Amino acid sequence: MKHAHRIKTDTQKNWLDRRDTQRLMALEAGWLSEWVDHLYGCHMLYAGVDAEPKFMRKSRIQHCFRVGLPWQRDLVDVQAQIQDAAWPFADESLDVAILQHGLDMTNRPHQMIRETTRCLVSGGYLIVVGFNPGSWWGGMRWLRTLSVELPWIANPVAPARLADWLTLLDFRIESISTGAHLWPLGLGSETLSRRVDRVLAGNQWVPGNVYVLVARKTVAGMTKIRSRKRFSSPQGLGFAVPAVREVARELAPASMKKN
Repeated sequence: MKHAHRIKTDTQKNWLDRRDTQRLMALEAGWLSEWVDHLYGCHMLYAGVDAEPKFMRKSRIQHCFRVGLPWQRDLVDVQAQIQDAAWPFADESLDVAILQHGLDMTNRPHQMIRETTRCLVSGGYLIVVGFNPGSWWGGMRWLRTLSVELPWIANPVAPARLADWLTLLDFRIESISTGAHLWPLGLGSETLSRRVDRVLAGNQWVPGNVYVLVARKTVAGMTKIRSRKRFSSPQGLGFAVPAVREVARELAPASMKKN
């Protein structure tokens, strides 16, 4: 397994500049935008690969900021550069944390999740966007073991495995949805390819190549909300002193629901 920390800057930049990658970022931005729009709080952290996470502009959270992980140094503009397994934030200081392919790029995903857990307030939200190894993309990844290009050198965490980790860390899984069924393949034009991926998003019969997992850090004595029995997608985020929050709507974005 290649170490994500050794991914060269040029390798990342070339991948981000590709048309299929831009299509993926646009799809994910739409899903994240709908979740973020429903969340409230004081501080939201974003750690991800999107060069311009425009969905953050829709957030109603007071302070939204971006951090850079070790493999992103000199690649994106950030408010702070941090280590993936040692975050410089106080315990229970974030209301929402978004990891957009952050777990895919680290060789220490479990430690990153523990740091996220430590920093989130009780009732805070975690949103993870990751490559789905249980998809046809995952099969192609194994066939391209010798590749030195993204996204094949990513180190994805399966959504079911991530859900198990989070459950042990006292999170309640609010939603797991998959999408980008066609990506990275194209179907004629990029416009048509993006449209097909949007239509297939949330299909529970065929696993998509990308998943969106939303989890909420539970509080002792909190009334549990009835768990969802099918894939869809929720919301979350935050930072320093916990503030009064409104509970996010328990409705999945329309773009990620089953048609």
